[in-house]
Amino acid sequence: GGDTLVSSSSSAMDNLMEREKVTVADLDKPGSYIVIASGGRGGVGNSAYAKRQYAPHILTKAAEKSRGVPGEEVFLELELKLIADIGLVGFPNAGKSSLLAAMSKAQPAIAPYPFTTLHPLVGCVEYRDGFRALVADVPGLIDGAAEGRGRGHSFLKHLERTKALLYIVDAAGVDGRDPVDDLEVLVDEIISYGDGDMMTRPALVVANKLDLILDNELRTEILQALSDVATDKGILFNNEVLGISAGVSGEGLGCLSKSIRSLVELGEKNRQKTNEEWATYG
Repeated sequence: GGDTLVSSSSSAMDNLMEREKVTVADLDKPGSYIVIASGGRGGVGNSAYAKRQYAPHILTKAAEKSRGVPGEEVFLELELKLIADIGLVGFPNAGKSSLLAAMSKAQPAIAPYPFTTLHPLVGCVEYRDGFRALVADVPGLIDGAAEGRGRGHSFLKHLERTKALLYIVDAAGVDGRDPVDDLEVLVDEIISYGDGDMMTRPALVVANKLDLILDNELRTEILQALSDVATDKGILFNNEVLGISAGVSGEGLGCLSKSIRSLVELGEKNRQKTNEEWATYG
């Protein structure tokens, strides 16, 4: 016969693209697993009959019963999510990468323009007594990230594994944005993503680039305004906005380091409590 051409818009391809996506399992613990599909029953094989004499009709029936049965088929889409203690939440050019570089040995790309960070990165903040905190820097969010704008879903999913969040805004408004408005948008995106579960995690609110604000009264006003917004939006923080200068003077990084440790310890306690509740429920 002649050639048969199958276009990319064939019914088989359309069915593949339109399959309903269902979350089968979330393997978030070491050693956890799930059976996705059962394997088929294997056949007996010709060697079982090679040295035996059977009547033809018996041999035919035996051969039919010994045939293998195909296993189940499942189409899977696997997602790998970063695992960290704290996730950095901020607009592009807010100073997330500068903060990670200043407090860990990570070497993220840093430049004075937005969208320098293109891929998630994890840095380790180390303490003298051996305590460690893993901090995840994800590319900057924008308004509408929860709906997928700017690859929002690809970035927000990496925050799902964190125990706590660190909201960071550009207090000086270098790119012409208002830090208070930025914090409101960031919180709205976290609330809108998924079932809003990330809002139940402890958090820190950080105002970066304070070195560019020389007026102390203006500093105080900005920090207070950010604190008011954080409280109104329901952020679980200690009612104090930390002012820092991550990329220049290092102002406030000592206090932030102590707060990060306290936050991680609190997040771990909450996580253990949740796991115990689930174990009791099960």
